[in-house]
Amino acid sequence: MRVAVFGMGNMGRAFAARALERGHQVTVWNRTANRAADLISSGAVEKHSPKEAVADSDVVLMVLADDDAVLSVCLSEHGVLNSLPPGATLAIVSTVSPDTVRRVAEVASEGAVLDAPVMGSPSMIAAGMGSFLIGGPSPTVTSLDALWSDLGAGYKYCGPVGSGATMKLVSNLLLITGVAALAEAIATARHHGIPDDLLKSLFNESFVVSPASKMRLESLFDEAHPGWFTPVLARKDVRLAVGLADQAEIGVRIGPATDTLLSAVIDTGRPWPDFSAVIEALNPP
Repeated sequence: MRVAVFGMGNMGRAFAARALERGHQVTVWNRTANRAADLISSGAVEKHSPKEAVADSDVVLMVLADDDAVLSVCLSEHGVLNSLPPGATLAIVSTVSPDTVRRVAEVASEGAVLDAPVMGSPSMIAAGMGSFLIGGPSPTVTSLDALWSDLGAGYKYCGPVGSGATMKLVSNLLLITGVAALAEAIATARHHGIPDDLLKSLFNESFVVSPASKMRLESLFDEAHPGWFTPVLARKDVRLAVGLADQAEIGVRIGPATDTLLSAVIDTGRPWPDFSAVIEALNPP
């Protein structure tokens, strides 16, 4: 299959590498050129405009950072929708607002747009272990069953366009607020003299800590907070999820509190690689 991957961040690169490994013809595009040398050496072709990138594609995977980037690349005069070949599918893998996906779908040919965000880290994507949450016309989704299986560990069909994005945002809200709660527990226990080695052991073994939070346990304790999901991206997702709750007039409290913690970490100006740095907002000066 001819697959175009838009966005050469951690996730986009992982998808492109996985598609190449599974034998697909891969074209890549990024707003900043020359970020895909290793992928090109493995067989990918880099194009220098969205129009060129989608020209011969069966599927376009949009893996950009945020709503503004997706709307700009999709809806501009020389963007994706004005160049998408007949019968091709645009799958928005980016974590964005359901309204953004629906806006793109309204402009596109009927059935041409899916929201297909994925649960999993870049390393999981590269290993084919990510799980897609897909919204859109069922016939379009099932027509690409082989691709979902190639690029990941299958998918969950969520309903009409926008439903996949909704499920991704509420899932990320659970992830991010859960890690923030774990950070509070660690900071409190440390203050009362519990050593880090004991905390790591207990929380790794405890059923009260979710598997997703356990994946960031080491990063919470590491002063560099290694990872790939930055505090800026995490805050963006929390705000989008809280926005969905506000639309439904649900008075959420935990999401806004987590937003405050992430903002405090972001305001330090340090380029933390992962949102597990949220614990820095709890450390005494």
